[in-house]
This record gives sequence, C-alpha cells and structure tokens, in this order.
Amino acid sequence: MRALICAFGSHGDVLPLVAIGAELKRRGHDVVVGSAEPFGAAVRRAGLEFEQLATEAEYREALAHADLWRPIRGARRLLGFVERSIRPVHDFVARRRLKGETMAIASSLAIGARVANDALSVPLITVHLSPMMMQSGHEAPRLPGLPPLAWLPPRFRWDLQMGVDEYFVDPAVTPRLNAFRAELGLKPIKRLRHWWNAPRRMLLMWPDWFAAPQADWPGQARLGGFPRADLFGHVDDRPDEALEAFFAAGETPIAVTFGSAMRGGEELYRAALDACERLERRCLVLSPTPVEIRPAMRGRAIVVPYAPFGAVLPRCAAFVHHGGVGTLAQGFAAGLPQLVVPLAFDQFDNADRLHRLGCGISVSRRWFGPRSGARALAALISSPAVAESCRQVSELMRADDAVGRACDEIEAEFAAERAIRRARPKRKAQRPPTAAD
Repeated sequence: MRALICAFGSHGDVLPLVAIGAELKRRGHDVVVGSAEPFGAAVRRAGLEFEQLATEAEYREALAHADLWRPIRGARRLLGFVERSIRPVHDFVARRRLKGETMAIASSLAIGARVANDALSVPLITVHLSPMMMQSGHEAPRLPGLPPLAWLPPRFRWDLQMGVDEYFVDPAVTPRLNAFRAELGLKPIKRLRHWWNAPRRMLLMWPDWFAAPQADWPGQARLGGFPRADLFGHVDDRPDEALEAFFAAGETPIAVTFGSAMRGGEELYRAALDACERLERRCLVLSPTPVEIRPAMRGRAIVVPYAPFGAVLPRCAAFVHHGGVGTLAQGFAAGLPQLVVPLAFDQFDNADRLHRLGCGISVSRRWFGPRSGARALAALISSPAVAESCRQVSELMRADDAVGRACDEIEAEFAAERAIRRARPKRKAQRPPTAAD
C-alpha cells in the first residue's frame, strides 16, 4: 500500500499523522507525507518521504496574524487557509498515487484529498483529532465564541450548528472549492459538512472516555484514542543539559505553553510566570518565541523553544496551556492537573471536557492574570480529588495503543477497497471492426 498522508495545522495537528505514517512504514507500507515546509525535517527524521505543499513563508504568514487567536476571527482565517490549500492537496494526491495501491489519509483541514476522492476515485480516510469536528444534537461540542449548548433542547442545538455551517463555514470555503470542482468536471457542493468526510471511513483520534460516540454521528466513524506523537519526528526524546540542570536544581516546576503555533502571546506567558511567582513555584516555559523572565523569577524559571512532552511533563507539578487537544492528551498521559486558557478553535470544547473529567479547570483569556492564575493553580495542586482523577486518566492513557489501532483501521479499509475493486466485473475488450463488418 502507498499511504499519502495530507496534514495541515500546528505541530499538534501534524505530528499525530506523522506517528501513524511511521507505524505504517514499520509495517512495510510506502508512506509519503504532504504538508507545510516547517514539518519537513520532522517527517524525514521519522524516516518518511516528505513533499512540500506550502512554503515556510506561507505557513509563518498564516500564524503571524493576531486574529488567528481570537474565537471568531481565528476561525475565519483558518477557513481561508483551508480554502487556499485545496488545489495543492488534490494535486499532491493526483501526482503521487499508484493506481489500485493507494490510500489517502487526510487531516481535518486537508479537504483537497476529498476532491481527489471524487475526481480520481482514490480511496480516502479522514482523520479528526478533536471532538469539535463532530456535530451532534445530543452531546453537542462547544463552538468557539459561544457558551456551552447543553442548556438548549436537542433540536435547537442541532439547528444552531447547522446555522454556523450555512452562514459562516460554507461561504468561506465553497466558492473556491466549487470553482475548482468545476475545472475537474465535478458537481458543486451545497453543504460542506455533508461532504467533508471520507464516505467510507473516518478515524476519530480520541478515546470514548473523552468524547463518547453519539447516535447521530456518521456511520463510517471509527473511534480510536489519543495518538501519542511525542516519540515521532523529534531529534531526541531527552531534555538538553540546561533543562536537566534546571530540573535538578529544585522542586518540580509548573509547565507552561500556549502552543507551537502561538505568536504574540507575551501577555499570557507573563501572567503565567507572575502566577508562579505568587505561589513561589518554579516555572518551565515552552515557547517558540522569546519570553522575558523578570528579575524576581530569574533562576526559578527557564524558557525553552522545545522540549519533549513525554520526557518533561511527568517531572512537573501542573500544566498551564491553551487547550489544544494534543497538548491536553500529553497532560493526561503525565497525570498532571491542567489549567487551560482557551483562545480559539476546539480549545473551548476541550477545556469543558477536561473539567468534566475532574482533571483541570479553565480560565477565560479575559480574566487570566497573575491573581486568577495563582488561585486556580493552588486549588488544582492541593486537590486530592483532582490528583485521583489525573491518576486514573493517566492509567487509561498508558493502556492504549491508539496509533497501532489507527493503522489497523487503515489496513482494513485498504483491504476492503481492494476487495471491492476485484469484485467489479471486468469489461470485455471490444473486437476492432473488420472489413466483413
């Protein structure tokens, strides 16, 4: 099988698919990953072939705008990126496919692979990493910029989600999508959500204890678990010497990050550092951009651009972050109480689910500051109930091989597609006309 993996987003969106690709290669399959240039090194370190679908400049430009980290405006900018990626993703699948031997595996944002599925009949599996991608009238996900929908009757919950699609999502994507489909001789799409997912199989990469299957989810959905991507695509899974020295120099720190894609988050990091100062706790900051450490915290805080979550989080006391689903899962695996400051996208829904599990709480960006952060962290760290919930969830994480089960599903779907092709009646070759005719 040739697996064509199409992945867009932050590290938390892309590296789980790299982990799946690495396991597929270990099983003997040919794997090519198409993504933005900044992920090329990680893909190659995982032993996979990489093809660039967006330049580093395009990726950096998408991250640089401050609107990306606002609930409504961020969603609009993200949809603009989805729209612009349609043609490159389709062309990648068209260029690299092997007839009868290919399976396309696409992240939520890589809908150009769905176009290739329609235009070229390339088998496709859609991979969703967060429950916000699954609409439901029963347990509805929390949408960015809106309060939880649980107080609404089921019918109204559903209608609200459909309205968001009809008046916000569809107008942002379908014009360019349908223009491209017309070039390929395909019919236009009326409602993006009805078409978005692969028609035969979807992988939902979270466990049922985080978001249970709902009766109105698509029938082709297969629930998995959180993909532990921390051992794939990195140079080393051990902290560097400076970080090791920091751990050895004192008590367990509080870990803080607002994501690999965050730009312009200085006030958030400053508030988290000041909260740690109020608690007289040490702090480990993971930030892709520089963060100033004030004199009062020098020697008690360290800022690093990257550290392997799997190696450093188990050595921390608590975890402050933005609520990205991959970051949340790493906190679960480490058994840490988590304080989430959701900013955009699925982070509000993830924060609600964290709270229901008893493993953490959230503070809105508007109210997050040194005092509120210190109060929330003190409550989390001192709570026996939170500690027990974190321990139980960590045990569940250790028992799960989500990447392996995802690869089982991919192989099963490839075998099913091959069986369908073989079962189709072959056309008889027509005899060319002769003079006797």
